[in-house]
Amino acid sequence: VFLFIGGGARRSWLEQECRRRGLGNVKFQPYQPRARLTLSLNVPDVHLISLNPAFEGLVLPSKFYGIAAAGRPVLHVGDRDGDVSCLVREAECGDTITPGNVAALTARLQQLASDPAGCARLGANARRAFEARFDRPLAVRAWTEALQSVSSVPEVARVRVADGAGR
Repeated sequence: VFLFIGGGARRSWLEQECRRRGLGNVKFQPYQPRARLTLSLNVPDVHLISLNPAFEGLVLPSKFYGIAAAGRPVLHVGDRDGDVSCLVREAECGDTITPGNVAALTARLQQLASDPAGCARLGANARRAFEARFDRPLAVRAWTEALQSVSSVPEVARVRVADGAGR
């Protein structure tokens, strides 16, 4: 079963296409309340993240972090050299498929479906990467250090940067 939760620019098209093709194994749910996020993230065996390569460098789908926290593998459809692809590759928690390569996506989904142990290994890798790099205490420490480094810059320099002078 394929479960899509939330919205997105192409959701209505995808729903229409699934109806047109008579696909009974595709389900759609609206955005879920934050209180149910943990349930939503833990339902799938594997998560799909898609990002149009034209938006690479402008957007980083934050859903990667929740997926990694839930310990689930990721199939990313997007730029192989993009940020999400790098995260997935470094964490060894899934794969990137280039947009339009339906055969590769289908084959990888079938492979994961027939290898529950491999799927679990990728999910465990995702969780380890989350704990090592993205867990809340780590993020808070990184933000604290960033704010402290900015607050130690002399007032004159901060004003010039804020004014866009860049000096």
